[in-house]
Amino acid sequence: MESAVEKTYVCLFDLRTYDQRAAPALRLYAHDYDPKGVVALLREIQQLLPELKREKERPLPGAEDCEHWIDSIAPDAGYKPSEQTVRELSALVVQPLCVPRGTGFNPMQEIGRFDPWLSDRSEWFADLLEGGEELAGGRLEFSFGTGSLVATRQQVRQFLEEVNAVPEPEGEFHSLADDLRNLRKLLAAADANASYTLLKTGLK
Repeated sequence: MESAVEKTYVCLFDLRTYDQRAAPALRLYAHDYDPKGVVALLREIQQLLPELKREKERPLPGAEDCEHWIDSIAPDAGYKPSEQTVRELSALVVQPLCVPRGTGFNPMQEIGRFDPWLSDRSEWFADLLEGGEELAGGRLEFSFGTGSLVATRQQVRQFLEEVNAVPEPEGEFHSLADDLRNLRKLLAAADANASYTLLKTGLK
């Protein structure tokens, strides 16, 4: 069986929620071996799943995944979790809570599909996709997927300006029009809210 191909996403990311809620709970478990904060967040995510599932493009855990982890870690106070456990819990907690919901657009835009159309029109985007332009706003201690770097305010604005400057896709690239409109909305939201940034990550 072939393994799933990793796709590259740019995600709208709420740093305030991450700094005030997700990271402290995960840190408490990872460093102090106290799972109660993570358990509380998993229970919250269980309640949010019906709303989140309306966003068809967003990959989500199932309610049974949350319940499995609640049952697994709730009795483990005082025991050091493995790095693998922390990684899996980070993926389960950070994306549903820190990628804003109810925005009216897809907050997780797969960007590999824009290559070569946008890469040919924006050297900055080509560098971002290939890794030559690295997001420089900091590295998340807890993340999801293969990425943990977030954008600076300047990079958010640069990305928005680059995307707004290109014409609408035509001809063989006409199918990208909806994705481009979504990406513009995502970038505009990140630019307009000081609590928001962009996370680039890979997901299978």
